Amino acid sequence: MKALDRKLLRDLWHMRGQVLAIALVLAAATATFVLSMGVHRSLVETRDAYYARNAFAEVFAGLTRAPGSLVERVKAIPGVRKAEGGIIQYATLDFPGRPEPVRALINSVDENGRTELNKLTLRSGRLPQQGAAGEVVADESFVKANGLTLGSRITALIYGKQQVLTIVGTGLAPNYVYALPPGDILPDDRRFGIFWMGQKALEAATDRTEAINSLSLTLERDARVADVIRQLDALLEPYGGTGAYGREDHLSHAFLDNELVQLSAMTRVIPPVFLLVATFLVYIVLGRMIRTERTQIGLIKAFGYTNAEVGWHYLKFALAIAVVATVLGCVSGVWMGRAMTRIYAEYYRFPFLTYLLDPRVFLAAAGLSFGAAALGSLGGMRAALVLTPAVAMTAPPPPVYRRGLVERLGRRAGFSAVGHMIVRHIARWPGRAAITVFGVGLSVGLLFATTQFLDSSRAMLDGFFFRAQKQDLMVSFIEPRSEAALFALAQIPGVLRVEPSRAIAVRLSHGNRVERGAIESAPPDARLSAHIDIDGTEIELPASGLMLSRQLADKLGVRPGDRVWVEELGGRRSRQALPVARVIEEFVGERAYASEATLLAITRDAAPVGSALLRIDPARRDTILIRLKDMPMVLGVSERDTTFARFESMIDENINTMLAFYISFAGAIAVGVVYNSARILFSERAHELATMRVLGYHRREVATVLLGELALLVVMAVPLGCLLGNGLAQVMTAMFSSDLFRLPFAPEPASYGRAVLIVLAATAFTALLVVRRVMNLDMVRVLKGRD
Repeated sequence: MKALDRKLLRDLWHMRGQVLAIALVLAAATATFVLSMGVHRSLVETRDAYYARNAFAEVFAGLTRAPGSLVERVKAIPGVRKAEGGIIQYATLDFPGRPEPVRALINSVDENGRTELNKLTLRSGRLPQQGAAGEVVADESFVKANGLTLGSRITALIYGKQQVLTIVGTGLAPNYVYALPPGDILPDDRRFGIFWMGQKALEAATDRTEAINSLSLTLERDARVADVIRQLDALLEPYGGTGAYGREDHLSHAFLDNELVQLSAMTRVIPPVFLLVATFLVYIVLGRMIRTERTQIGLIKAFGYTNAEVGWHYLKFALAIAVVATVLGCVSGVWMGRAMTRIYAEYYRFPFLTYLLDPRVFLAAAGLSFGAAALGSLGGMRAALVLTPAVAMTAPPPPVYRRGLVERLGRRAGFSAVGHMIVRHIARWPGRAAITVFGVGLSVGLLFATTQFLDSSRAMLDGFFFRAQKQDLMVSFIEPRSEAALFALAQIPGVLRVEPSRAIAVRLSHGNRVERGAIESAPPDARLSAHIDIDGTEIELPASGLMLSRQLADKLGVRPGDRVWVEELGGRRSRQALPVARVIEEFVGERAYASEATLLAITRDAAPVGSALLRIDPARRDTILIRLKDMPMVLGVSERDTTFARFESMIDENINTMLAFYISFAGAIAVGVVYNSARILFSERAHELATMRVLGYHRREVATVLLGELALLVVMAVPLGCLLGNGLAQVMTAMFSSDLFRLPFAPEPASYGRAVLIVLAATAFTALLVVRRVMNLDMVRVLKGRD
């Protein structure tokens, strides 16, 4: 082993505390990168493999009824590779002893239990046998959530007919990775499931012999989705087509894609913060190390070592820290990634989902760690390279202290001698003090930026579930109904108020921008629903024209006063231009609203009720749910409080897990910055501290010099950290928002307090480690040595 390598090992061992502190900060960056990139890559590769293996369609279309022969005409459309027709039908399931309605979406499979597109993956049991009425494969999550087994029999109401279904297998399909009940925004495995039934059996159950009501397509590689959709819509118009749409608008795919966007945002925001702090720490520590080793550097060069060898020696010191950080970061990142993958596996229905150990992710993480360490070492390396042996072996000039502004302010403030020592030292090294303040401030800021997500989530939940939705139940109908449906609901004992609600599928276009969505309406005197913007303000529907969410308006490139073409998908397929009356910031989705009169002008029908909002007597909840379950016109029932509880549970599980990770990471920053600053202060002021002890100062007074400077720097860092956190939180909130959800920036004062307290606790713990050295200071050894 070379002499310089032995010196390197001695230096690493001698400075092991500082090395470990810096390595923890770099490891936090590496772990975050490995966590987010690993989970992102695992989800993407699992999704892509599943989609390819099970032939997930690229274009989808619903229609009222069409002959099965229509599929051949669809295949003839230029650009279509495969087309498959089938039946999709909602059913009401009867679980004895349970008052709430349970719904299922039944999909047809051929007589061999197979499909050409959106293929079923059998998890257990067998496929429905040819000609066997009532045999179904149920999705695995529904079976587990309801305690069912193979052979379980369920009474179902299908298309107005009662039929007994027998579960003969469990399975999954790529078009239901994220399965939502009608009218809901979260999966509910106890109340909603996906079933697959033989084609002939489902035709008989729905009176659709030789007929279909859904289509799935895959396209040639060079086909344009928009062109195929346009021709498909024209072909399906006589059959009640509700508008074809591409994979990006498929609900299951959209929710999964939203999660991938958030993971990608996490990768772009969090690791750079840690890398920046680690770079500064390496710069400070290596710079101090080279200043204390001036004489050794001079001797090394005098013995014939070149500048390149000396520079490489100190670069290896930084790279050794990166090696430790990479190992720690990769191990902890894999552990956290596996924990996150298990959480995702509970929400997304994949036949397999494992955390992939991709060597490219580890190489990229190592590259970031080594790059940050090398960048931080450049300043120290330069100082070592420019030193000549003659200069290096002479004592460095002592620092020059002058009576300046800090000194005068200290005298006016009545500082003690110890106080003067503290502020004078900070003024002597303003750059290093600024880096310490900035590092601790980043720790506070990162903690606040992550913990405030709880505040944002609570604000979104409060606005969406309690201020915008004041009903107890939302009842969805199989098809739009007349006002007679409202009277029927109002007659149920315990129903206190009923209000209509409706949404129609439309295609909105402005210039060359086209978006598929829905226009929602509510009566002018509505008391069970409201439109709340992201600031909590209640907005009234415009008397004429459209009110668009900000997300939808931005996609269409419109602002108030512009006109948007509205094409109804289904019904009379009317097309007209309507003005944009208002644009609002909202929590959920890309949404459009209009008054009842405007909506009726588009549909021109006598069925103004698509769903109903109910306020009920809580004491009669079970009786009301049983009555609703027995109504053939009812497609689904959503309970606001139940949905809220599921949403809250999901947030608590997901966000709290991430918060635990980020609190650990931010604590690593605080420990790394404070510990290195304290050790450098101690090494620089050891001679002064020993002199104070000789002069009769007590250990506590001597420790105050060290702790006082750290405390002052941390106090200065707190307001900076709150400002940095505020800005970082707004950036993260914007980046984590998507087309499906938009988080408000609504921090509570307690979030600032939590961030500050956690950093102060980490700082106090770290400072105590250094104070032990002050208490056990060897005065004779220090005073004999030369700084």
